[in-house]
Amino acid sequence: MPDQNRLPGGDDISRRTFLGQSATACGAGAMLASLGCDSRQQPAVPPPSEIAAGCVEQSGWGREQWGQTLGTILEGFVRNAVRTSDTFAVCDYAGGTMLDNFISARGNTCDSVTRIMPALAAVIAGPDGDLQLEVDGTNYDPAKIFLSAVRHGTDPQSRDFWQYASPKDWDQRQVESSIVAFSLWLVRDQLMDEFTPAERRNIQRWLESCTQVNVRRNNWALFTAVNHAVRLALGERWEQFSGDEQWFRGDIEAIDSMYSGSGWYTDTTSGDQWDYYNFWVFASHNLYWDMVIGERFPALRQKFRSRLEQFLGTTPYLFGGNGSHVMWGRSLIYRWGTLTPLTLAHSMGLWPYDTGLLRRICNLNLRFLWQAGAWDSENHKLRETMTPHSSPSIKESYINNGHPYWGMQAFFAASLASDDPFWTAPEQALPVEQDDFRHLIQGPEMLAAGCKKSGQVQLWQSSCDKPGYYRAKYYNFSYSSHFPFNVELADNLMAPDCALSFTDSSGNYARRDTPYSGRVVGGEMLEWKWSALLGEKKIDVESMVLIDGEIQWRAHKVSFGGDGKIVAAEHTYALGLGADERPETAGGKLWQWGRAQSSGNAVFIRSVSGFTGSGPLAGFRGREDLNSFHARAMQASVSAELEAGTGLVLVAAVWASPRSESPDELMRATAAPPERVARWAGTEL
Repeated sequence: MPDQNRLPGGDDISRRTFLGQSATACGAGAMLASLGCDSRQQPAVPPPSEIAAGCVEQSGWGREQWGQTLGTILEGFVRNAVRTSDTFAVCDYAGGTMLDNFISARGNTCDSVTRIMPALAAVIAGPDGDLQLEVDGTNYDPAKIFLSAVRHGTDPQSRDFWQYASPKDWDQRQVESSIVAFSLWLVRDQLMDEFTPAERRNIQRWLESCTQVNVRRNNWALFTAVNHAVRLALGERWEQFSGDEQWFRGDIEAIDSMYSGSGWYTDTTSGDQWDYYNFWVFASHNLYWDMVIGERFPALRQKFRSRLEQFLGTTPYLFGGNGSHVMWGRSLIYRWGTLTPLTLAHSMGLWPYDTGLLRRICNLNLRFLWQAGAWDSENHKLRETMTPHSSPSIKESYINNGHPYWGMQAFFAASLASDDPFWTAPEQALPVEQDDFRHLIQGPEMLAAGCKKSGQVQLWQSSCDKPGYYRAKYYNFSYSSHFPFNVELADNLMAPDCALSFTDSSGNYARRDTPYSGRVVGGEMLEWKWSALLGEKKIDVESMVLIDGEIQWRAHKVSFGGDGKIVAAEHTYALGLGADERPETAGGKLWQWGRAQSSGNAVFIRSVSGFTGSGPLAGFRGREDLNSFHARAMQASVSAELEAGTGLVLVAAVWASPRSESPDELMRATAAPPERVARWAGTEL
């Protein structure tokens, strides 16, 4: 087993630290007793006041490891920026994707710079602000890098000018302006007087250009809100700056209209679209304006802080024992951007739990993502994919070589004092490390469930209407902290992992890949209504899933007309495998089991009713290279041939876990389906 206390990459990782030597964590406590995930257990969700209880083996990560990680990333930035230009205002990462959504006057990438600025600002404003970056024998001062980037980026006469935002259309510069503005505010005491009045006017003009177009249909409204908030605040001390309070209020009103409840926001003014943008925009940027000018607007501050408290209350339930957050949704290559609002909230005294729980979430998450291969040591940059093995389809069409650095806002932690409890408090157990749980996030009506014995956390959404080009990231029945989903399309078709699919004799294929609606029932079951188009045949489906430990009892009522038979197949999660790995397998006519020897992860499926055959682990359409995380992935299935009819009942037991369970144990555990499943299906099972 690799040393979990050592950063990966050998000589490729910076041995220097921006944050200094970490304070010694408390001694490793006893591991929590293993209670398992009894399929008949009805676990109670730990109340927030109890989440921080318990003692766990410490992760071994802290200020030193955060500093080494940050140092490595900043050194990589310097190498690539110096190769691109001597101004630090642009940076084309080697081998990276080039897009024209935010480029300089000469055509170089700019958001590779703007997205590193929050981390640079945190270092400059923090206790180690005088440290130097040593790269290839040359020392670089973070403050001078920052000053140069801003001077040249906002100067219309510079060859590396960032250019003004479009006065007519939405523009990526509007997004970036929010973190440029906040970074400037964060180092206002250290650096603002280093700019001449003319340079401050240049900064004002560039920021102002990014607030000319109304962008209030989604989360972008927060980008212009933060821009205005910072200019309003800076204008109190430097006459060159000014913002528009009414515009700011209008942006916040738009964000208010997207509120769903439980602290969560939908990423549109109309629709059901929930994902991690609640972390890396809604929560983070509401905290930015609160930190900057919240005192001016006590009523607004109170409203959003009340919601923030609810949101933060849900966050620990989305992290698995391996440190991974449940992988679902778009922009996952923002990685530890999930930690940004957590570090900000801590600094403002708004984190609702003990600091030890916060520390554990942050340390485990950063460690997991870094050790999964976030860093491309050959090109000295963060990858545009999750790991070296990910399908390129994990990155969206808007991702360029600078986009993965949105997660650098989490390194706001570098501004914290070296003896801050964020660095020194003993880590305390995650909810999934304390007990099995089911946790309903009521606003968006999402259900999270965790298993203590395995550390796995899974998530179910009751409804979603995300556009079709994101479908692989939202339309599976559930998503997991340990079983990353297949993301790439094969023959322009979405893989069937964790889904019910349909095929016919003409070679047509369909599955749930369009908007669906449903509800959570009793905190342990979900019901959905959805449809699929198989060739020209419309199939209507009512589905339910009962969450029973790590077993999912899935039942469907399938209705379709016309001539010809179709084949319906229920599938497991995608089982991730190494490039040359051969999984262990076992199976029978009505069941299949498979295990990855490298990870110990295993999947199992069996027919309960209606399904008449099974299929062993296999890729989709001969493709095993579709996964968002692993080099290869396969799923097992059970299937049935159906004739046209109404309410055709199919029921299967589906299981996936990082823990080891033999096929015999799983066959026994799924021998008798819960009565509730039979009642829903309306048949004897």
